[in-house]
Amino acid sequence: MKRRVLALCAGLLLVGLVPGLTLAVNPPNLDQSNDVGAALTNLGSGTYAQTFTVAKNGMLSGVDLNLQGGSTINVDIKALDGSGDPTGSSLASGSATAGTPSAGAWEHFGLSTPLAVSSGAKLAIVFAAAYFQWAYGSDHGTDAYPGGQSLAFISSSWNPPAGPNDPPDFAFRTYVDTATTALQWDKPQITAGATTQLTLTATMTYANGVEANHYKALVGLLPTWFTPTGLTCSDTASEIIPADCTVANLGNGFGDLIPANATGDVLTFTVTGTADPAASDVGTPGLAGADACVRYPETVNTICGDGTASVSVLAAAATPAPTKAATPPPTSTDPGSASDNTGGIIWFLPFALVAFLGGLLVLVDRRR
Repeated sequence: MKRRVLALCAGLLLVGLVPGLTLAVNPPNLDQSNDVGAALTNLGSGTYAQTFTVAKNGMLSGVDLNLQGGSTINVDIKALDGSGDPTGSSLASGSATAGTPSAGAWEHFGLSTPLAVSSGAKLAIVFAAAYFQWAYGSDHGTDAYPGGQSLAFISSSWNPPAGPNDPPDFAFRTYVDTATTALQWDKPQITAGATTQLTLTATMTYANGVEANHYKALVGLLPTWFTPTGLTCSDTASEIIPADCTVANLGNGFGDLIPANATGDVLTFTVTGTADPAASDVGTPGLAGADACVRYPETVNTICGDGTASVSVLAAAATPAPTKAATPPPTSTDPGSASDNTGGIIWFLPFALVAFLGGLLVLVDRRR
């Protein structure tokens, strides 16, 4: 068994050493995709769509399409009607140049205004273009992506592409940015009327793409009895400048001081301080609140994830009343007291005996 484990470890080490061999890692904000075994299918001039079902709550910031054609294409995100067809005006849009005429390629369409989406929402990627090829995600006739379908606008209505080689689904990827916050005190409870050292840790995780502009990191709620005295900051992408790591900046969300990394980031803030709750704070949880937000060039478009943590304030233990020692019974020095009678009788007996014997002798002498 040990030899098998060693062989496996050695194999993994060799994989890591082989030049050019890397493990594919999906971007943290990837939401939906259909890109397995992609191959190109010919499509004429017209308007086409791929519908999809959102899985995450966040901001739809971009989509990828695998296209060939060599021309600039505009992409729109649209809602679906009751029949599952694209409808209404564009909810978000982006543009990119399709792959060269001789070869298809994955092209990223960043949405100029990211769209707030919720899990379960059904949307469509729609675009119109001249003759081009769009890759599909599996063999023709196989429904590789059950969350949506490929469509073509034919004869004033949406229908599945009519050609014999047209697949149920085109190749695509969608990206939804998210932000989450985990907040934790280092002690579950403290005592009123006593000064206690207390630490609050905020871990903020940002999953985003190239469309993001900067991060907001805010600890905007602290108990009135907690006084911050220090702050340490770290992040996996090294975007925080050490000189900006101050309690004041954390209290205002860092403004635009933390650039958004193109592949996301994890920020950790550790706030140290002193807690000095009063008796009136007993029974009221010491609540802290923080927000992690992804901001875009259009500041109105933001996705945030908040977190809270509380510490209990307990009453100080009551001081026990002093215990009285048992009182011994009183000792009397009165010779007539009951406690001394026995001793008095003992020393009186010899005299009484002598007097009794003397009386007997006198009585005997008179009888003579």
